[in-house]
Amino acid sequence: TIFETNNKVMSFEIKEPAVAYTFPGTMEEFLSYTETQEDRYEFYKGEVMLMAGSTKGHSIITFNIHSKLNGIFKPKGCMTFQESVYLRIQKENTLFLPDAVVTCQPEDFSLKTLYLEHPSIIVEVLSPSTELHDRSGKWQQYRQIPSLRYYLMVSQKEPLVEVYGRPHAQSLFFFESFEGIEATVDLREMGLNIPMQEIYDGIVFETTAELP
Repeated sequence: TIFETNNKVMSFEIKEPAVAYTFPGTMEEFLSYTETQEDRYEFYKGEVMLMAGSTKGHSIITFNIHSKLNGIFKPKGCMTFQESVYLRIQKENTLFLPDAVVTCQPEDFSLKTLYLEHPSIIVEVLSPSTELHDRSGKWQQYRQIPSLRYYLMVSQKEPLVEVYGRPHAQSLFFFESFEGIEATVDLREMGLNIPMQEIYDGIVFETTAELP
């Protein structure tokens, strides 16, 4: 891939998802570069990572969650984004693309910036190629964000949502797991309940036939 900026020509090659490659430019140059690309990338401490292609299940679950969150938070003056706006971790020189994110901070509403910095809720729908990164590298970065109240990791393989939450920036995160299609994800610190049936609407899970 040829990368041009400020009369300089550099090159780098991205071969597969979930593998990081050194990017020959700044965060701002990365943002300019991605505006012209069809593929989706993340910028992690000066390295660029090609994001995995979205499966049907991933797209359905992400759409369901975004629709639910948008319906609840838009009337409250918040904004909800789906796989489209970068989340900047400033001190880590990092840009992530969450599957869904809610922000209620006016600083994030400006159309002049290509990223937001003050999310209240972050959602990642887990994929085989990115699950380890979502659970470790991303979570290490996300939990440093003062405004963050909830981080949701949503399984595609089964009705399972794992949640880290906290009531305010000074408190420690607690962990909860919600399992089974009849369960309800309780985000009590924000007065929000999401039935698993709504999260997985349109998803048919494979079942293992019982042996006689």
